[in-house]
Amino acid sequence: MKYFSRSPEDWKKSDEEKERKERERRNRIRRRANFIIAVNLAIVVFLFFFTKAFFPNRPEGVVGQFQIVIDSKESYLPDEPLDIRVKIYNRERRKGTLVLEDFLFSVKKDKNVVYEFHYPQRVVKELGAFESALVFDLSREVGLVDLGGGDYLVTVSMRVNDQRVTMGKIVTVVEEWRVEVDNLKDFYFPYEEIDFSVYLENISSRQRDITVKSVTLKILEEDERTIVEKKTTLGEIFRAAPMGTVEVHRESLSTPEGPGNYLIVLELETEEGTLKRVLPLIVTEEYQKELRGTILVIEGPKFVSAGERYDFSVKLLNEEKKRKHLVLKNVLIVITRKEPVFSYSRSDEFRIVLDSFSSREIFKTTAYDLVKFYEPGTYRMVVVVESEDDRFVKEMEIVASE
Repeated sequence: MKYFSRSPEDWKKSDEEKERKERERRNRIRRRANFIIAVNLAIVVFLFFFTKAFFPNRPEGVVGQFQIVIDSKESYLPDEPLDIRVKIYNRERRKGTLVLEDFLFSVKKDKNVVYEFHYPQRVVKELGAFESALVFDLSREVGLVDLGGGDYLVTVSMRVNDQRVTMGKIVTVVEEWRVEVDNLKDFYFPYEEIDFSVYLENISSRQRDITVKSVTLKILEEDERTIVEKKTTLGEIFRAAPMGTVEVHRESLSTPEGPGNYLIVLELETEEGTLKRVLPLIVTEEYQKELRGTILVIEGPKFVSAGERYDFSVKLLNEEKKRKHLVLKNVLIVITRKEPVFSYSRSDEFRIVLDSFSSREIFKTTAYDLVKFYEPGTYRMVVVVESEDDRFVKEMEIVASE
């Protein structure tokens, strides 16, 4: 039989040749891919051991089973003393012996040394499983207070079990101007007059001047739509003592006609930039004349040492889900033993808002309320809170020991 194309044998040989070449191509691709994977794996292994060798993956300040920690807040106000502690923790379940030598603690601002402490002697201490030890407490050595604003570098260096450890931490002393408002009530009635004062508080350790160009007041609805806007041009220079306040503006306006939750936005344009404060403005048509659904709470220790300062606060707690608008007519607090040692009275109208299951402070001791029990014994605190149609009376005993 005569074939004008290839014979079946020729086609079979051609197909087998194509399959062989295809297998060889796939094998070459597979070998190349395996080679690339092997090279990448080798690189990863190399980088892993290189990193482990030159950049140990462990927390800062770790020596064996021990870890050194600088314990401090991130920021302080100028009138707050720096409260910095150096501690050592045993990170393991077994006890260990700790040998400390050549301890150095310093606080610097830029290149200036603010404080430095050096203890070269050798100290040996044994720490139990997960136990900690206080190495240094700055507040016991010195009171670093009234510092200028800025960043301070706290550095700790010591030898721990013959290994030198050096670590640092940045703490910031805040220096700024803050907008404060006085005489703003918790809530108002529709069309009621609002009168309040705007102050600037000098958050710094030095007397400062500030030029206030203008004060802009806005009242916003819940959807942030502006319904009132007033701008007052000042162009005055105001001076405030360290951590002191200065009144810069007095404002008077009427509340919106409809009840609801509004926002008061204050913007003070100064030579140093714009200072802003946002405050809630609650307008209601009704208020609760009795104290139902609330609890009077006294927060303060029941035992104190004689001669020790005593601080406490008085709160009203809302036990219900519904928001309450209350008007207190009288608040009286008396602490007595043989005779009164502390008294507080407020007979002006005191409006408070209590959201669902929230509390509101109606009194708290301040730095100016120096309450002390100089004689040991049992003292009695009586708190009276009155609204228009209701009254709470609560008593608490305080034991002052020698």
